[in-house]
Amino acid sequence: MISFFRKIREKLLSQNRITRYLVYAVGEIFLVVIGILIALQVNTWNENRLNRKLEIKYLKGLQRDLDRDIKGLDYMTSYRKDVINSSLKVMKMEAPSSLDELIEVNKDFIVIHFWNEFTPNNNTFQELTSSGNLSLIKSDSIKDLLMSMEALNAEIVTTRNHLRRDYEHYIYDELANYEWLPLVNLDSLGNKNEFIDIQEVSPERIAELTKQASGILSNGVIRNGWTLAIANNAYILSLYDKMRELNAHLQDLIDQELQNEF
Repeated sequence: MISFFRKIREKLLSQNRITRYLVYAVGEIFLVVIGILIALQVNTWNENRLNRKLEIKYLKGLQRDLDRDIKGLDYMTSYRKDVINSSLKVMKMEAPSSLDELIEVNKDFIVIHFWNEFTPNNNTFQELTSSGNLSLIKSDSIKDLLMSMEALNAEIVTTRNHLRRDYEHYIYDELANYEWLPLVNLDSLGNKNEFIDIQEVSPERIAELTKQASGILSNGVIRNGWTLAIANNAYILSLYDKMRELNAHLQDLIDQELQNEF
């Protein structure tokens, strides 16, 4: 296109010597402006293309994090439901009177009293915010959902920390007076991380463990801890449901954005 305008300029110069220098100057300015505009357009196109590549990289990273979060939420949902069910169960139990009943109640104690928690996979979001690249995500809906998920996770963490304090005050401090894992083979636990029941227990040992289990079941402070565990775990489960909804919505929006990568 530049050569086209140059030919027109040269033709004008050959036909009118009086305006030769004026046309030459105007033509040169025009060509320079056209060249600058084309260069700016090319630079803008290249910058947009690179930004889009980086945006796609972040979107795919968010997808991976969201997939991992769903797996973590599924695991923690199962765990917290087990804690609730075992807490409800032991609060209705009578004192054990046999080895089988001792094994059963101790299994429920393990479910209730061992701590577990969910940590979201927000590495990509943290990178976006810390690097100042969140603006690369063009979709306002995606950015709004990311912020909503961060706020919801903060509420989960606050509730979880409250539950942890309840555990330490009502349960762990009180359980320090009792024997932990009395019917678990500690060799298997230490070497293979497997909870295997001890098969042979003397009558004297059964009598002692029955007394301890009865003490735990009737301990008012521990029972208050179980009640709080039921309530707080139920509330956290409701937050997990909200997190799943946000996760699914965000995944759909990201899928739509990635349908046209460039």
